[in-house]
Amino acid sequence: MTHENYELPRQTPIGLSDEDIRAAMHEIPGYLDISMGDFRELYHHAFRHALERLAGYTTAGQMMVPATWTVSPHMLLDEVIHGMAERALKGLPVLDDRRRVVGVLTETDLLRHFGATTFTQFLHRFVADSDTLEHSLHETPVSAIMTRPAITVEVDARFSRIVEQFHRKHSNRLPVVDRNGVLMGVLSRKDFIHAFHLEGLV
Repeated sequence: MTHENYELPRQTPIGLSDEDIRAAMHEIPGYLDISMGDFRELYHHAFRHALERLAGYTTAGQMMVPATWTVSPHMLLDEVIHGMAERALKGLPVLDDRRRVVGVLTETDLLRHFGATTFTQFLHRFVADSDTLEHSLHETPVSAIMTRPAITVEVDARFSRIVEQFHRKHSNRLPVVDRNGVLMGVLSRKDFIHAFHLEGLV
């Protein structure tokens, strides 16, 4: 997917009422020879031009935040689950000794490992066979259940590439990596949407 063939949203970020337009026109000194319809059209095109400009220059590295926590493939699930719970994380990058992203671990991966699709199903299984599940937590490494290869985005990636990667992963977060696959940060779908003022379009 390229910037040229990706169709940017045709809507404006907020709905403009006639009252909004009338109030804005009254704030401009002197006579303004423009109808409310023309004003709305002008605003629409101005927003699209601004969005296209941002799409061409804003990178994943400018929007990312530091990773809250990362784990290694060798860590055991009991330690990881406690760490995720303490930090209220739903997923996290898995790094090798060189800090390269080799996978991601999510709540879905954990539930799938225990034969559940929901947290309620997991609780039922835990109540029914807690000894077996506890043993699995103490014996199973992250590498056994993590999702790999990880879907990442490059630190210098721009709008269309970021959209493509979010679409591939259907996730709320993407690890941001350098050209060697080393983790640089994490880009959330929320921060991406906010950076381009797309809250009203999703």
